[in-house]
Amino acid sequence: MIGRIASWRDPLILVLGALAILFASAVYLPLRDQFILGWGAVLLVIVLRRTSFINEDTKRLLIILVCLLITLRYLSFRVFDTLYYTSPADTMAMGLLFLAECYGIAIYLLGMFVNAMPLKRKIVSVDLDDPDLPTVDVFIPTYNEPLEIVSITATAATQMNYPKDKLNIYILDDGGSIQKRLDPNPRKALQAVKRHESLKNLARFLEVNYLTRGKNDHAKAGNLNSALKRTSWSMADEPGKVPLLEGRGFGDKGGELVVILDCDHVPSKDFLQNTVGLFMRDKKLFLCQTPHFFINPDPVERNLNIFQQKPAENEMFYGSVLLGLDYWDSAFFCGSAAILRRSHVQESGGIAGETITEDAETALGLHSRGYKSAYVSKPMVCGLSPETFGDLVTQRNRWAQGMVQIFMLKNPLFLKGLRWFQRICYTNSSAFWFFSLSRVVFFIAPILYLAFGLRVYNASLAQVMAFTMPHLFCAIIFTDFLHGKVRHPFFSELYEIVLSLYNLPAMISALISPKSPSFKVTPKEANLKQDFLSPLAKPFYVILILILLAYPLGLLRWMNHPLELDAIIITMAWNTFNLTFVFLCLGIVWERRQIRRKHRMPVHEEARVRILARSESSMSMEEPLRVMVQDISEDGLGFVVPKNIDVNIGDRVEFQARDSYGNEHFLPLEVVRISPAGKNRLVGCLFQAEDPFSFARVVSYVYGDSQRWEDFWENRRQRHKTSPWQGLGYLFSIGIRGFVRNFRGIVLLLWSQLGTGVAIILRRLKIVRAR
Repeated sequence: MIGRIASWRDPLILVLGALAILFASAVYLPLRDQFILGWGAVLLVIVLRRTSFINEDTKRLLIILVCLLITLRYLSFRVFDTLYYTSPADTMAMGLLFLAECYGIAIYLLGMFVNAMPLKRKIVSVDLDDPDLPTVDVFIPTYNEPLEIVSITATAATQMNYPKDKLNIYILDDGGSIQKRLDPNPRKALQAVKRHESLKNLARFLEVNYLTRGKNDHAKAGNLNSALKRTSWSMADEPGKVPLLEGRGFGDKGGELVVILDCDHVPSKDFLQNTVGLFMRDKKLFLCQTPHFFINPDPVERNLNIFQQKPAENEMFYGSVLLGLDYWDSAFFCGSAAILRRSHVQESGGIAGETITEDAETALGLHSRGYKSAYVSKPMVCGLSPETFGDLVTQRNRWAQGMVQIFMLKNPLFLKGLRWFQRICYTNSSAFWFFSLSRVVFFIAPILYLAFGLRVYNASLAQVMAFTMPHLFCAIIFTDFLHGKVRHPFFSELYEIVLSLYNLPAMISALISPKSPSFKVTPKEANLKQDFLSPLAKPFYVILILILLAYPLGLLRWMNHPLELDAIIITMAWNTFNLTFVFLCLGIVWERRQIRRKHRMPVHEEARVRILARSESSMSMEEPLRVMVQDISEDGLGFVVPKNIDVNIGDRVEFQARDSYGNEHFLPLEVVRISPAGKNRLVGCLFQAEDPFSFARVVSYVYGDSQRWEDFWENRRQRHKTSPWQGLGYLFSIGIRGFVRNFRGIVLLLWSQLGTGVAIILRRLKIVRAR
């Protein structure tokens, strides 16, 4: 029995209901009755969703059962009514589409199970004066990231609320390893030496530990395992040998808990205070995972300009899916913003490294040993998303290949030690990354019929209205019911579609040779000085041409085969749906410039300022003025003042603010920009970090308060509240804008190249005439 089930009746209702529906799905109904059943189910799901007198858990189970019935009846219809032989080519195309649909339905049904009863944990805060608090080692692995990024994370780690005698922080430098410093390329070797010395000096100044290693074996997993060994005598390579630890440690066993923070993931002050308590309560707990919150838009959000308007793509996973996995004791390690119990990790041989997703692989191994995990849904770590579309593809290809490796090499369905529900959850998590196969098939299927006459889907319009459309509508409404607060269903479609063309070859290579993929670091802080076309854009232009060509070919087919009107209407509508997403993809691959050097986070917080005039002829403010802060970054902030306030560029500002913990922050600012903001003025300022201690105060103010990240999530989710159909309309509108922006950019690019070519020709003509 699962220890955290609120009621034993819920899983029983789900199982018995599923068995009854499995029987009902095979019962034959005339087409008219099926139409009534299908659309009646859609109406019932809508009514159930809006019903307030049924509690959320019961409502969720009832909606699952209704949607399950309609989906299984649709699957039965596809198997027995639409799959028949017409020709070899038709059969191949028909079978390809059917297999893609089966995969999609399987992931949909697995998702039903995973999200049936999400668990929202309460924060277990600890008493910082408790002498029994466990010792904690903080590992910050870094490879080639800028020194400034590492310094912010390390500084914030030193500011976490936790007894200093129970906290050790380690910068794990894989970019300054001995192997890197002895690189045959002198330039690379010099860079590694400089990095090594710079990070050692940073660690010395912050009074934290610096660790590097001899060879860069096994990428991030190897870096973490090297640190585990060097901070724990019990994991030394030779029994009884004391590791060569530069700095202080916690003796022969190291810290009882180990925090993993990617070097661009900055922790808030309450991170340990809100997570360590779970480990004190449950000795079998090996993991506490927290969300990854990103301060900057990813390439999709930036290029479509939707960062502040819609929840981020990862919020569906961290704001909904992980809650479901946590109920089934299947929340897994996500690589950063997590705490691990050292003894359990060491028992399993350290961080797993057979796949390139060492995090999920490690969690899978520890779950199979009977240990438990937990997920705390409060964002307490602020990180950076990939900046360019190419960087995003690099990151997601690594995730896809790693999860395919887990599926092939570790197969959760047959791994000993896992409980039955954990097998289902891990299978869902790893099998999801095959999505690129089905997405590509769904894109080309209508083109295969309209352009080449291949019968991919043998159904009349009446059958589609009775079976297919109710299934699709129920799936959309159900997905929106589960995840609508944190993610729009069609936005998930967008990410899968735009990534599928590049995930597909990566996924297939891992499928064919599971041991071949190698770890690739996701680039951060790319320089985007101007708009440009992504080098990965070409396939989307090819698909656009094919989709547009399908329309006249479809009309020609209707003229020659008027009896196929139903099939032509269905595939034309399908083709139009695909066209909308191609427009969106074209908007994504035309990269917007990033003017600001540092990312600014919109906030709405009170503060007090005292403006000190730059010149003696101007009047300085006598009393502090209450203002509203509008945005912050590690470089500066912006606040709003009335128009009658005398403030000028170059003025100095004494800034005072209080965070949600009650801490006061005093920071010096300089005014660098003033712009109108309705009836007020927006004053942009830079922090005056005159020394390293000022920098630490800035980090404390900007990154220390987790309530700021939680408020941003909640505010964006409130603005996002729309129906799935409104969201589809919204996607269509930004798709058109994205396509227009892409088209205009291409025209300007061609015009620029034409001008350059003409200039070169004219110069050559002048040279010839001069001769």
